[in-house]
Amino acid sequence: NKEKVKQYGGDLFDIHISKESSAHDEWLLDNEIGGMISRGVLSGITGMGADLMIIDDPIKNREEADSETHRGKIWDEWIDSFSTRLHPGAIVILILTRWHEDDLQGRLLSKEYGEPLPWQVYNLPLEAEEDDVIGRAVGEPLWPERYGLEFIQERKRYPSSFNSLYQGRPTAAEGNLLKRKWWQYYDTLPNMVHTILSIDATFKDEADSDFVCIQVWGKNGADMYLIDNLKARMNFPTTLQAIRNMVRKYPKVHAKLVEDKANGPAIISMLKNEIGGMIPVNPQGGKVARVNAVSPYIESGNVYLPRQAPWVHNFVEECASFPNGKNDDQVDAMSQALNRFIYYHANEKFVPSEPVTLEEKIHRHIIRLSRGRRKGGQLQ
Repeated sequence: NKEKVKQYGGDLFDIHISKESSAHDEWLLDNEIGGMISRGVLSGITGMGADLMIIDDPIKNREEADSETHRGKIWDEWIDSFSTRLHPGAIVILILTRWHEDDLQGRLLSKEYGEPLPWQVYNLPLEAEEDDVIGRAVGEPLWPERYGLEFIQERKRYPSSFNSLYQGRPTAAEGNLLKRKWWQYYDTLPNMVHTILSIDATFKDEADSDFVCIQVWGKNGADMYLIDNLKARMNFPTTLQAIRNMVRKYPKVHAKLVEDKANGPAIISMLKNEIGGMIPVNPQGGKVARVNAVSPYIESGNVYLPRQAPWVHNFVEECASFPNGKNDDQVDAMSQALNRFIYYHANEKFVPSEPVTLEEKIHRHIIRLSRGRRKGGQLQ
């Protein structure tokens, strides 16, 4: 900074560094109109005031990031030192790599540590996501000449590291509400007693594309299985066709769940005369509450994913990052399906996976009669 002021300060701003105070880490400008003090994050700055404070990378490596003690020291330094040095109207700029969800930025934005100040947050992920702050297309690298698509794919092999260091979206090592280690995996799908389709479709309108998720879930005893999962950017017509395709692919699916909000009623209205079993679902509580309702079943090892499916890694990572992740479409579809299974299991009112024919109804009725108790010559 000192060298930049020397090089450009005179020509651009007519300012010069004072010859009387020109140390590398502490210097003043001529006429005592200002200056700069540079300190380590835990070196102390008491006795000094600031109109502009720049905090640059308060955490420098994984060891510091994973140390609750070190993170606490940085927070204490902010509370007791940094924030007390600010003059009225001062500006604070925090520049950092998001090593940990509980880093300085995480605490500054969390209500757990008090009402957050009106921070303006600018995140520049390596791989552009939705609503990119600099207008990049989704998937476009930030610096393609240095960190191109091949580099991005390589780093994605380490999802926790990639999301925190390169995307600015840290998650807990094991996951937030849904731990990575909780999921079970299957290689061969057992016979399903019940199967349902779960649809999360919150596209904006027919002209825009947003993420839509369509999942097929099955249940066998206490265990629930994710059979298929489609997540893609779709508009309204494409979504309708995707539902048709999934129903044709899994003809034994009886119930098709669609959230009765946003675009759900429009989907049901368009397909109800073409596809039977389109059921509107009025979700109870918020997204987090619905996930909390199903998380014990995932934690207990009753939820299985297909080990070899190409989409399973993305599904697990989205669940692990919830509720702090960029997207939650797969999480919403999952919680909708599992809550349906859990509710009907508790009330012993499951709808069978296949429509029941008249012959099957007669057969079941005969079986029930044969199991009845005869009292006085009458079946009870």
